[in-house]
Amino acid sequence: MLWIMIVSFFALILLGVPIAFSMGASALLYIVFAGIPVEMLTQQFFSNTQSFTFLAIPFFILAGNLMIHGQIAQRIIGVADTMVRQLPGGLGCVSVVTSMGMAGVSGSSVADAASTGSVLIPEMKRKGYSARFAAAINASSSVVGIIIPPSSTMIIIAWLVGPELSVGALFVAGIIPGLLIGIAYLITTVLIALKRGYPRESKPTFIEFLKSLQRAFLALGLPVLLIGAIVFGVATATEAAALAVVYALLLGLLIYRTLNWTNIVKSLRESVHGTSIVMVTICASMIFTWVLISEGVPRMISDFLQGLGLPSWGLLLVMILIMLLAGMIMELVPNLFLFIPIFFPIATDVIGMDPMHFALVMLVTLALGMFTPPVGATLFISCFIAKIKIEQTVKDVMPYLAAGIVVILIISFFPFTVLWLPSLF
Repeated sequence: MLWIMIVSFFALILLGVPIAFSMGASALLYIVFAGIPVEMLTQQFFSNTQSFTFLAIPFFILAGNLMIHGQIAQRIIGVADTMVRQLPGGLGCVSVVTSMGMAGVSGSSVADAASTGSVLIPEMKRKGYSARFAAAINASSSVVGIIIPPSSTMIIIAWLVGPELSVGALFVAGIIPGLLIGIAYLITTVLIALKRGYPRESKPTFIEFLKSLQRAFLALGLPVLLIGAIVFGVATATEAAALAVVYALLLGLLIYRTLNWTNIVKSLRESVHGTSIVMVTICASMIFTWVLISEGVPRMISDFLQGLGLPSWGLLLVMILIMLLAGMIMELVPNLFLFIPIFFPIATDVIGMDPMHFALVMLVTLALGMFTPPVGATLFISCFIAKIKIEQTVKDVMPYLAAGIVVILIISFFPFTVLWLPSLF
């Protein structure tokens, strides 16, 4: 029965069926053939979503959409422009820094790729950058959107792992890895720009920088408000997400005056759509994972990996390699549901890693799959904006994938890069 489910799952993916529906349909097939009451499908689909923590997801998505439609991206691009445009490949560097700034506002890599790319990719093409490079840098740098807090993905990880992992601690733990990814991509961009002779922009004055910072100051204060409220116990993650919506509304309606009722309705519509996609994926993944756990698959894979007789560092590298490959062929959320039950017991009980440490290693590793073919979400968006085919970007994506792997190795074997900031609180 298990093989029927697995084969049907991959068959549906090859036929182009979305991952969530492929998981749900193949799990339903298993339930029918195994003679399990179909009511179990409904129970597993809905029961585990009745969580107060999960309410944070639609609030964070709505806050991000309000910020984007309130033209916050342009203000953050202005700050990034005055910080790094004088470097080789200046606009490429602006793309990286903007993604880091947008990460603290939207909490979504896909939203970052769309909002930043729609502004910078056409400008990069106009300034002589190749379309494939512009798409590659936008797709890769936007993955920091789910690493630098706030992050809806971190909420899902904390919920899956259990009470020993808090959302607030994960938010703080993601700051340094997110900065490391950004720095690594800045260095990669500069090296590529020097090799290809991409242009530098004029050096900004200090007054320009101060003016751009003043225009974006309140927007950039959002992540500080959120993390501070959670870390110091003023609000839970869900309450902080609701506060973020109020903050975004006040900012767009009363201060910047860039939001109107048309934009608010559009933000609400997009938030409903985005939340529906996330929650359907979560529910379908729950059913699929429930079948795997019922069949003892996590234990079998765990026993196999431990039976290889590898040292702890070798075992960790094998898990990282498996997750890298899985990230290239499946979306991030289903991968979390598949790998957390399998790899977390190995990482914490066998290797002895801190749960927060391994959570960030897993998150960063799977995040790289968002800009790698064939199913990278940020790569799809970036190529659509750049008006090129995905296969044309493969060569330009590879240096960023390599830089990301270096960062994964750093945070894997130097735990303080993840654990130091949370330890201060």
